[in-house]
Amino acid sequence: REPLRRVQRTAMYIRKRSALGLLLAHGSLVAWLLCSAPTIEGNVCDGVSPALLLDKDRIQDLWACASAYQEANWWHVTATFMAVYIAMKGLAGPAFTLCILAGALYPLPLAQFLTGVGEAFGSSACYLLSGALARPVVGRLFPAKLEALRLRAEAEKEHMLIFNVWLRMTPFLPNWFCNLACPLVGVPLRPFFVASLFGTQGSLLFLTLTGATLRDLGESRFELGSSFRRRALLLAALMAVLQCVPLLFIWRQKRRAAAAASRKEV
Repeated sequence: REPLRRVQRTAMYIRKRSALGLLLAHGSLVAWLLCSAPTIEGNVCDGVSPALLLDKDRIQDLWACASAYQEANWWHVTATFMAVYIAMKGLAGPAFTLCILAGALYPLPLAQFLTGVGEAFGSSACYLLSGALARPVVGRLFPAKLEALRLRAEAEKEHMLIFNVWLRMTPFLPNWFCNLACPLVGVPLRPFFVASLFGTQGSLLFLTLTGATLRDLGESRFELGSSFRRRALLLAALMAVLQCVPLLFIWRQKRRAAAAASRKEV
C-alpha cells in the first residue's frame, strides 16, 4: 500500500505543478497581448472610452471606434479575444458577454467557430484545474450537488457523450459547475471536450445572434425593430426542443436494453 500511496502523491504533485504552470503561461500570454495592443491611425477613436456605454447619444462613436480598430488589427483582436475567452472559461467565469461581442465583431459562422473552440478548450482547462486544485473546495461548497451528479454520471456511464451533451443544454445545471464538477465525479475528458464543443452551440448561437443584432442596430443608429423579438422567441423555442433530444435518446437506448434483457430471460 505504501508504494501505491507514494505513486498517487507523486501523480497529484505533478498534476498540481502542471496546473499552476498552465495558469502562469496563459496569464502571461493574456498580459502580453493586452500590453502589446497596437494603436490605430486617424481620429476615429479620439475621445472614446468605455464610459460612453452609459451615454446614449455617443454610443455610436464607441461602436465606430471598435469597428475601425477591429478591422485595422484583425489578428491581434482575434488572438486577444480567444486568449481572454479561454482564460475566463478556465477560471469558471461567465463568458456570455464575449459571445455577444463575437457576434458583433465577426460574421456569424466565424463567431460560432471561435466561441465553440473557446468553450471546448476553456472548459477543458477548467476541468484540468479543478481536478488538480479545486477538489477540496468544490466538495466542501457543493456536497449535495456533487453527489447527485456523481450518481447520475454512474447511471449514464454507457451514454457518457450524450449525457455530457445534455449537461451542456440543460438550464438546471450551470456550465461553470459542470466544468468544476465533472472531473470529480468520474466523467472522462474526451466526451467532456466533445460535448463542450458541440453541446453549447445552441446557447452560443443565441448569444452571437444577439451580438449580430446589436451590430445591425449600431449601423442603423440603434432603431430597434420587431425582427429581433421574433428571432429571440424562435431561438428560445428551438433550444427548449433541443434540450429534450439527448434525454429522448438515452430513454430509447435504455428501453432497447431492457427489451433485449427481457428476451434473453425468456
